[in-house]
Amino acid sequence: MRNEVLSQILNEKVLYSTSTTNTELLPKSIMEATLVVDCHCELGEGVLYDDIQNCILWTDIDGKQFHSLDLTDGSHRTKDLPKMLCSFAMLQQPPHPEEHGNDNGSNCGVYLCAWEDGFQLYDIENSQAWSEMSMGENPNPMNLPSRLNDGRVDPSGKRFICGGYNGDIDGCTMKVFKCEIITAETTTHGSGGTKKQQQQQQQQQLRHDVLVDSITVTNSICFSPNGKTFYLADSPTKEIVRYNYDMVNGTFSTFFKEDDATSSSSSSSSRVVCKHDVGVPDGSCVDSQGNIWNAVWRGGDGPSMVKCINPVNGEVLCTVRMPDSTSQVTCCCFGGKDLDILFITTAKIGLENQGKEEPNAGGLYAVKVGVKGCLEKRFE
Repeated sequence: MRNEVLSQILNEKVLYSTSTTNTELLPKSIMEATLVVDCHCELGEGVLYDDIQNCILWTDIDGKQFHSLDLTDGSHRTKDLPKMLCSFAMLQQPPHPEEHGNDNGSNCGVYLCAWEDGFQLYDIENSQAWSEMSMGENPNPMNLPSRLNDGRVDPSGKRFICGGYNGDIDGCTMKVFKCEIITAETTTHGSGGTKKQQQQQQQQQLRHDVLVDSITVTNSICFSPNGKTFYLADSPTKEIVRYNYDMVNGTFSTFFKEDDATSSSSSSSSRVVCKHDVGVPDGSCVDSQGNIWNAVWRGGDGPSMVKCINPVNGEVLCTVRMPDSTSQVTCCCFGGKDLDILFITTAKIGLENQGKEEPNAGGLYAVKVGVKGCLEKRFE
């Protein structure tokens, strides 16, 4: 099915900056996004670009649907889900379908899913679980409306970092987890039970461990292009903060400047990348020059935007405006074969109760920005 608006964006010619400095990178300081899929998601989130399938993927958390937009033919598809999919990751090497009784031989629809209540390998295309739920403490002991939320694969590909949302419950805090595949040895016994009939087998399992003990609403999880800096937001604070990230062990520590050889930490002000004066930070991604592109959630308080932020000094280099009254901008990613189109998810949840009129809320938007993003890491 032909999507003429999408085709125009894909074929648009833009002037790319050849500068290597963040401040001179972008050709325009203000841009406007265009609605490309009028899908009216309750809570569109977690948007990613699948470079193998040339598709944009996102989840409607509250609508319990998985969306895909094929950039080759413009077709938009949805799949119903058994529960809330809060974020997800593409896989580097999906398990072989025969191991899971999949007769059609397809494994391209398998993702690491952060459901409302935990992590699991799941075949969305065929509605089939490919693993047990991950081992570890209950990531959502309060149950709904609290749940897991924003997540992303780390630069090593070995871990999926994902944190919770407290459901706006007073006094409720959540945690941030790292989910990874571990190899466990199990012993099986033959019918006679003798030592010779015992066999050691290696079995891969998902396990999650705590990275952050207390957070209210996890958002903006992303990494610098070199993988050494980890960005995170607790949305009610209005701040995006950064940490040093250890790719070997999957841990992070207080941020310090790489050129500071005398100190292992810096003042709290240098830990904060920026603090929003309007709205709160929702999902983010990073471009090839290391700038942070952050979706700003305004929750019915006027048209919202995506801000491109220089992480060195917090300067806003560019603002992508919504072309209408859409106020609940949730997440963004770079996509297209040249990774130069910013795709933006939005939400309509709660607006009707507030008496707000946002006719395109919940749609998917796009804009060609003249700067290239980074390929999304796949979970290994």
